[in-house]
Amino acid sequence: MMKKRQLLYSMVLSFLFMNQIKSQEDYFLHQSRFMQKSNSSYFGMNSVNKVGVLYNSLSINETERIDNKYAFAAVSFDENKFSLGFDLNSLNVESIGLVKSIFNFTYIYKIQASNKSFFLPALSIGVGSSSMNLDNLIFEDQLDAAIGSISTETIDPLGELISNVNYFDLGVSLIYHNDLYILGLSIKHINQPNTSFNKESDYKKPLGISLLGGYEFDLNPYERNFLPRYSYLLAYGSVSKYDNILYMNLEQDVQFGQFSFGLNQQLSNDASFNINNIGLTVGLSYENFEFGAGYNFAIRTIDKIFSPSVFEIFVAFNFSKYRRNQRGVFKHLQTDNYY
Repeated sequence: MMKKRQLLYSMVLSFLFMNQIKSQEDYFLHQSRFMQKSNSSYFGMNSVNKVGVLYNSLSINETERIDNKYAFAAVSFDENKFSLGFDLNSLNVESIGLVKSIFNFTYIYKIQASNKSFFLPALSIGVGSSSMNLDNLIFEDQLDAAIGSISTETIDPLGELISNVNYFDLGVSLIYHNDLYILGLSIKHINQPNTSFNKESDYKKPLGISLLGGYEFDLNPYERNFLPRYSYLLAYGSVSKYDNILYMNLEQDVQFGQFSFGLNQQLSNDASFNINNIGLTVGLSYENFEFGAGYNFAIRTIDKIFSPSVFEIFVAFNFSKYRRNQRGVFKHLQTDNYY
């Protein structure tokens, strides 16, 4: 009976935690390298042709984990002044049999504002789905405390109402950048799709508005010998608003040649201001490949549920036709590929 209670408690924890993050989309650490997760216009940045995959594991408590898998591709059509972006995100909560997936298609148009400044307006169309394995759910009528057993069947009417969910999701975004700074605006869930498992209820994804900004410093402008020739610091931040909650993500990423080291912080303002997580990231660029790993540490609790600690890894491959001319230059903000 004790193990069954622990299983039920574990499921409740997962449900409550999913309720906490349902507005914020998903957690990730390498914010400055996957800006498209906050702003889809990033797929068109510097006319880069690139593919990559990312995996992270969110630990809710000592036994509960949420696995998140992400893949993307960006293809540039310079002659026609546009890029296309594709990404697939899949989130799995194994203990309760919950799987959430969304595939996004993004069209990005490129407008040259000045010699080295560009506007990147974009339109995104997403196809999402959520499914629940009812065999992993336990309703009250299935519990028999007298003999300490769990029935395999339920007559709870809610069981018949829970089903798979499919929906369309629309968003728009804009980025303005040069080789020193970046500014962006993103509006998600414009159509506010209904993602409720209960067909009789109506839970609409809240409209999400995000702002991002970053500035890149040259740490070795005079090419001193004590630092690699190409050394940069990118200070990046984003703010997202869903309903009445603000989420803030900050990152400071230092690039020493082919190696990178970063710090990131996640904050929120839900009735009160809180620091949720502090994380560390490392990266390595080799030829056309880029590898990265990161881990963050939970700082506070939300209604007895810990903010997640996250372990994350990724690999990306750049197949842009001018990539060979840029090897050794590991700057985040570039404009060379537009020409």
